[in-house]
Amino acid sequence: MISITEYQKNLSQKTLKRINLVHGEEEYLVKTLLDKLRDLYPVSIIWGDEVSLQDFERTITTGGMFGKEEILFIYKAMDLLGDIKDHKRFAYFLGKVRDKFIFFYVETKLTDKDLQKEPFSTIAKLGDVISANKLDKRRIRELVKNKFQKEGISIEDSALDYLLEATSYQLMILKGETDKLILYGKPKLTLEDIKAVLVADLEMSVFDFADGIFLKDYDKALDSLNAVLRSGMHPLQILTLLANYALRLYTAKSLVEEGKKVEEALSLVDVKHPFQVLNFKRYLEKSSKQDLLSLLKRLYLLDIGIKVYFSDPITSLRNFVVEYMLNEEVIYQETNAGDQDRAELEP
Repeated sequence: MISITEYQKNLSQKTLKRINLVHGEEEYLVKTLLDKLRDLYPVSIIWGDEVSLQDFERTITTGGMFGKEEILFIYKAMDLLGDIKDHKRFAYFLGKVRDKFIFFYVETKLTDKDLQKEPFSTIAKLGDVISANKLDKRRIRELVKNKFQKEGISIEDSALDYLLEATSYQLMILKGETDKLILYGKPKLTLEDIKAVLVADLEMSVFDFADGIFLKDYDKALDSLNAVLRSGMHPLQILTLLANYALRLYTAKSLVEEGKKVEEALSLVDVKHPFQVLNFKRYLEKSSKQDLLSLLKRLYLLDIGIKVYFSDPITSLRNFVVEYMLNEEVIYQETNAGDQDRAELEP
């Protein structure tokens, strides 16, 4: 297995193998790989949920127009690979590929155990296994800062922090925002510049979604979820963000119950940016420890449903939000009704 960044360093027509597997959640890195591949050969995109296995087998064994080589990049490859009944037969067809280079893209991270199973083990024997794992925050910060420096632009640390937090460190979003800031034309970017240029429709909808969930605002949660999905963010990225928030809140809540001050508890779970601290304080006020534990369990089941049982990610996430928020509303109403009944019984 090789990381996608290392793979691209030595990418050429000579190093390209016929059959390849790309897996991981970092969509931006996959897009940069596609751009590199387009420099080598024509690239055709195939969606695994829109083509049958039989049609795909015909495609890969049919010669290209005028005998020219091409690259087939299969998004949602699990929808296609999951239909395989005879793995030996599928391996036979892959072995017949002559004038094409095939990249199967699985949008989740595969474990070593996963890669030992079919059809991944066959694909691994025939070509490269490329991991597009999410970059850590330190690496993303370096990439963004270096991009500005290459353009002769400096950026204040506070401005860079705000940009990264406002975009949730999402590389696809950061690409668009950094491009806009470069076009802004200033040799030095301040916090005020970032706030002026950063259009929050897409970016802040991620925070709006978190607000809706943790502040129990049904309309806001659903509306902002739809906005985030329309922006192209993958449901698993949204799920990861939500689970990350819930785990931090649960841990912070436990620390507060043990006697820690709220600010100290948040700092211990790596919530230090003023913007984050403000939001997390509001979330802690609205959520009990039991609420957060229940949410974590639900998110775990949702994750299993998508990754193991291949439930449709978008439908599953929408259903989760509706069911979770309706359940919260019922509990809230029952609690209020109970309080009212007790009040009526009191002298």
